[in-house]
Amino acid sequence: MKLVRLNLFICLLGLLGACASNSDLSRLGDSNTAEERRLLITFTDRSIDRPLPANSLDGYRLRGHYGNSGWSEHIAQELAERHHLKFVAQWPVTTLGVSCVVYEVPDSLPVQQAIAELQQDSDVSSVQQMQSFQVLGKQVAPTQTYSDPYLHLQTGFNALGIADLHRTTTGRGVRIAVIDTGVDTEHPDLQGRIKYSENTAPEPSDHNLADIHGTAVAGVLSAHPNNGIGIAGIAPEAEILAFRACWPEKPNALAAHCNSFTLALALNQAIRMNSHIINLSLSGPEDPLVHQLIEKALTKGIIVVAAVPSQNQSGGFPANIAGVIAVGQENNGNHQHIAAPGKDILTTVPHQAYDFMNGSSFATPHVAGMAALLLQLHPDWKTADIKRRLGNDASTANLLDSSTALASPERTH
Repeated sequence: MKLVRLNLFICLLGLLGACASNSDLSRLGDSNTAEERRLLITFTDRSIDRPLPANSLDGYRLRGHYGNSGWSEHIAQELAERHHLKFVAQWPVTTLGVSCVVYEVPDSLPVQQAIAELQQDSDVSSVQQMQSFQVLGKQVAPTQTYSDPYLHLQTGFNALGIADLHRTTTGRGVRIAVIDTGVDTEHPDLQGRIKYSENTAPEPSDHNLADIHGTAVAGVLSAHPNNGIGIAGIAPEAEILAFRACWPEKPNALAAHCNSFTLALALNQAIRMNSHIINLSLSGPEDPLVHQLIEKALTKGIIVVAAVPSQNQSGGFPANIAGVIAVGQENNGNHQHIAAPGKDILTTVPHQAYDFMNGSSFATPHVAGMAALLLQLHPDWKTADIKRRLGNDASTANLLDSSTALASPERTH
């Protein structure tokens, strides 16, 4: 009898673990078909944050992975079987109290029919097609190779008068989550600047995580000043949390893509780790799950800064969410966004190198960095306060009133 019970128990564990063991992370990258056949569904996960007394493994590990419970994996497997879907991946979105699952609709089943059937399922909280996002940067070929300090070539840094601001504030104690591609943490101008990094976009598994776009954004924000090499960052003493949610279109390419699932995982972690600012140098179509997470961040007082696409680029989300600080590289009379330097921006790229970049992708960290400078001096400031100080054109904004800034308390760790 004991042997029978043991066998049944083993079988049950195998059934509950089927989702996890069958995960196919290679399917999380760009879609291989013209029609997006991957769906994201969420369902309420009652196991999130549930106390488990006497369990030595229980505990909220803020900086670690929060895994799926056996219960949530079982529900995910049941949904796959009930609706004839292929399970791809699953992860708990802890800040929303839901489990998020990626499924692929088989070719024999129309995608819209699958969505309609899932919307009628009482176990499902939400269902949507996977959306694709892209970073908003363009690489500029340098006219020559430089080997000397490049501060005089930093057009944005100099236009904003950052060197003068650093006498008063450097962003110390402010946590900025950079949700982008990977960051080369070994770059000599970034060593010690990246306080935490996590990969939420594991496809492709063998890819070098030191991707160009994220490294370039991180350099604008936090490159080490006064170290005798390279460039200086806008907020060099801010704590940068780097989340790899996007992957390059091809090796060594600046252009990169993300999707609903990878962005949701990164946003969830950025919120859990109590970020003060989230930098999103990317854009794409309206996305319900990503929208919900950004709203969650805003309600917690997190300042979200996002790139506005140029006139010849598609998208506009998430910069168009009310409460998000939208940033463009040019002032075209649109008072809905802040114009900041985004042309010929010299910054860090992988393998100890530097390069010039264009695009609102690189205007965005200028504003996120300036927000960090202000937050160090005014820890109680909200998004509205930051926007009021920056105005519509960051290149001419009078960021600091020394009579009030110096008297304000600094943010502490």
